[in-house]
Amino acid sequence: MTHILDALGLRTAAEADALASGTKTFVPVHAGTHDLPIGTLLDALAKDPSLLPPRTGHLGNWEDIAAGRAGPMDFNTAVCGGGHGYPLIYGFTRTEADTAGGDEAYQPGCLIDRGKRHVLPLHTWDGSRFVRRDRTAPLFCPLVQAEVDGQLVPLVDLHKQRMAALPGYRFRYWATVLTDRADLVTDMLTLLLEQAAAQGRNQAFAELISQAVRLDGEVARCRVRPEGAGYLLEDQHYPSARSLAEAVMVTVQALVDPAAFFARLPELPPLLPVMSLQLTNILFALLDTHHPDVPPGPPEQPFITHLHWGARAMAGCPPRRNGYLTRRSTVRSLRAITDPLVEHFEAARPVAFVLLPAQTFMLCPPSTSPRDIDLLGDLFARLRAADPEAAHGTTLRWLEGNAESFSPYLRGRFAGGSGVPADGTVREPAVPVEPHRFRALTFRQACAAVAAFEEVLG
Repeated sequence: MTHILDALGLRTAAEADALASGTKTFVPVHAGTHDLPIGTLLDALAKDPSLLPPRTGHLGNWEDIAAGRAGPMDFNTAVCGGGHGYPLIYGFTRTEADTAGGDEAYQPGCLIDRGKRHVLPLHTWDGSRFVRRDRTAPLFCPLVQAEVDGQLVPLVDLHKQRMAALPGYRFRYWATVLTDRADLVTDMLTLLLEQAAAQGRNQAFAELISQAVRLDGEVARCRVRPEGAGYLLEDQHYPSARSLAEAVMVTVQALVDPAAFFARLPELPPLLPVMSLQLTNILFALLDTHHPDVPPGPPEQPFITHLHWGARAMAGCPPRRNGYLTRRSTVRSLRAITDPLVEHFEAARPVAFVLLPAQTFMLCPPSTSPRDIDLLGDLFARLRAADPEAAHGTTLRWLEGNAESFSPYLRGRFAGGSGVPADGTVREPAVPVEPHRFRALTFRQACAAVAAFEEVLG
């Protein structure tokens, strides 16, 4: 079978020779900066039933996403409902609040269905019991209980139960991927912590443990440093790297078995370490989340090619913004993690991380908006006729005469900072429709077009 990098024409961009030789252990490839036709990628995925890139959505309100009426979140519908990826749910998020830092896109602190928002009473531990919290500060979802019909229910379980009832969506959970390989993950983190201590570089710890959460659900950045043979998380002592690594897994386990976690709360220390996003991204690849139905086995050889649907933060939309994963500082941090893992673990191989920008599907209107479908078909014809480098400018000029012709729903997709709509408007269920020539666009062209829409309509 043709290697996926060859099928996509990305072997050179992925520096495959350097990965195969071990000269490099991590290379990101952002499809949005390459002339890879969208149809080529989708066809390649269809030809390999074992390959299904994760779309890392968040714990929260997926009901209207599954129904195709979630506005700016409809790219999830196109990717997951369309069979081009699957929802891999990341749960280390915070409830929406009056102050910044909460998840305003998926709004896990409430229930949204058919455009209507029901605010949940939220409770967290105060050291002796669960008490109701106001909305002043965002709260770490794994440590929150919601009051439903007079009973406290783990917020994680509440959303999982609702998501499990959605037809056609097979949700998988990032935390379960980690706990299924808990021994390996703990061993890896133990080694990385020991290496960080040997380096004497404070940033090395932040690349592994980025935050700490109090038992009342409030999260803040933290300082980890070696102390003799052990480690300090702020003023909390751990006698060894392994004991600290095991503590990191406590909050991961809280997402898998919330009831057991809450039963342990009285005996837990006041501060719990939280695994970093950098390490999380590496584990997406090393734990083979792009082959969700393949049993665990030896890693791909000579390197792992991980395809991943990223959204606004992770992938962005070049040229307006590239997302965090391909920033030079991020890549340095990711290589600092993969270098020792590849050296010391048979289960780890160098990684080509192919980032697929999910936001390209914002150019696929809902089936309830035929006028929008026709308009975008016209734009795509113009993009195909123009120089590929001119896609952004071509779209900006086209929008000067056509932006107001789109439906309010499609225009609202590109509003800044928006998530699942909760304005009370009841919308018909829909499916995203690929306008004519959508698959002929390259990811570079589609990203440039989305960036132009955001500039004009955001």
